[in-house]
Amino acid sequence: MVVQTQELSRARQYLERRGRVSSSSLPPDIADSWQRCVDLGLDPLGKVRMPNLDSGSLRDACDAHEQLIRYARPEIELLYDQIAGSNFMIALGSPDGLILQTLVDQQFADNAAAHTVVPGSTWTESVRGTNALGIALKTGRPAHVYGQEHYLRANAGVSCICAPIFDGHGAIAGLLDASTTAAHRQEHTAALLQMSAGNIENCLIRSRFEDQLVLLFHPRPEYLDTLSVGVLVLDGDHRIAAFNRRGGIFLAGLSELIGKPFSAVFEEGLESLAGRLGRGETIRVRDRFGSAASMRCLPNRASFALSALSAPSAEISLDGGGPSAGTQPALVLEDPTLAERATGLPQAAHSGMPICLEGETGTGKTALATFIHASSGREGPWVSLQPGDGIGPEIESQVRGGTLYLDAVNDLSMADQEALLRLLERLDGDTLIISASTASAQHLIDQGRIRPELAYRLAGFVVVIPPLRDRDDLIELTDHFLAEIRPGLTIDSAGIDRLRAHDWPGNLHELRTRLTRAAVKTSGFRLTAADFPDIGGTPDAPVSADRIAEVLLKLTDNGLKWRDVHGQTIRLMVDQCEGNVAEAARRLGLSRTTVYKYLQ
Repeated sequence: MVVQTQELSRARQYLERRGRVSSSSLPPDIADSWQRCVDLGLDPLGKVRMPNLDSGSLRDACDAHEQLIRYARPEIELLYDQIAGSNFMIALGSPDGLILQTLVDQQFADNAAAHTVVPGSTWTESVRGTNALGIALKTGRPAHVYGQEHYLRANAGVSCICAPIFDGHGAIAGLLDASTTAAHRQEHTAALLQMSAGNIENCLIRSRFEDQLVLLFHPRPEYLDTLSVGVLVLDGDHRIAAFNRRGGIFLAGLSELIGKPFSAVFEEGLESLAGRLGRGETIRVRDRFGSAASMRCLPNRASFALSALSAPSAEISLDGGGPSAGTQPALVLEDPTLAERATGLPQAAHSGMPICLEGETGTGKTALATFIHASSGREGPWVSLQPGDGIGPEIESQVRGGTLYLDAVNDLSMADQEALLRLLERLDGDTLIISASTASAQHLIDQGRIRPELAYRLAGFVVVIPPLRDRDDLIELTDHFLAEIRPGLTIDSAGIDRLRAHDWPGNLHELRTRLTRAAVKTSGFRLTAADFPDIGGTPDAPVSADRIAEVLLKLTDNGLKWRDVHGQTIRLMVDQCEGNVAEAARRLGLSRTTVYKYLQ
């Protein structure tokens, strides 16, 4: 270490006195960066020449990168919790090197870097000389810059680590940076930073390609649920539309992955694997170089539809209200909780296991049920029964080979429950049974609203659908409904904020109704907050989150830690919102998970 420090000191003297780079004394990435800075005419003893953005321009930049910030913020908060107290700050950068957000450890707050790495500052090499964010932006690789390795002597008091975030096409979507005092070489932090960047990348890919097939693969099957997994996104023609960095590494021998058909990358065509992948199975595949990997589908709309490639089309349903197995009703499954709960659902549907959907009124139980039927590959029809329809012997012949959907089983009369039990006894495994309820089976049993033997018979594979107020895919749901209601109509960020302020007692039904009403009334092509005057609106609370934070941060002068201030800010805002966590999270610009964490 001493030899390296002496060599670095000599390299700095050589740079500052002669304006030349001694590449033999420096790590390759540092030497290359210094040389680029020399070629740019930067003075290693000079100062930054570019001012920070004003608040208005910074807001515009944050709006332009809203999706990056949305998925990065939870990771930044988690990373902060992992390294808090170790004299660090974390920064999120845009693809052009602009700092969008920071999170500063209180121990680091008095360091000069905490006042230079701030939102609105630019950290490209052409502006700041050699720094980790600038190198990562230039090379597309993780970068470490320690102390005097910075080109500008003014930055020599800190060390920085940066990991690029990619967009699925090989381009940089953002940058995640951690800075500390020059005395620290934090390899552990570097590993955590790269893991966080990979997780943000995977979230961006899932969000941006929600309608397309997402394949997870890894040489070892036990790693399919880890951050080490490779991700491939296929378009409607089964060509690669996107891939994550890990997937690119696994397939490094194959150049120009984007646009290649699945069959050009793997030995088997997707059609021959569709049935098993569509059922949620983990399969073994080999790429064109003979390397084996385990693969399965990420649960989303496209994965449910995949099995239809090998399934015959069915006749139109008897009741006219359901789908045929040859069509795929639209469905939004971008909420992480819902996607996790739906894992294994295609396999359950194909195996004939009874499926029970639980959730509040309007959460989309019927939509999910029709989607399951349409992607199950069953040749028989869709038959839907509601309380009061009557369960006669003729239903047995009508539904064989298809799907029997039992809506609102919590409201079935005892006579209908007895008739349903007899019907289920006669139906064999070729009929898929899907039931829907607004409460759990145990709750209904405890209340005496359902016969235990019927509840246990129906509760095979249970999916609890979260209410809209607890879902994280409001934007995707809104875009989906608007595309159906009036193609071309969009909504701005202020409009989304107004929708987020609502509790949605009517769930998806209410969302669609309000969007339809707004679409009918507007003459423009973009909805705004003004199009929803009866929900959200200006907060009634007399004090803003910024004002609360401003007052509490003054307490740090008296020794209160930043984390304690942050937690107190969150708790006060939740109180101000009368316990409405979703509204408090919206006003604070945090995830609900973070708010709940500080309330515990």
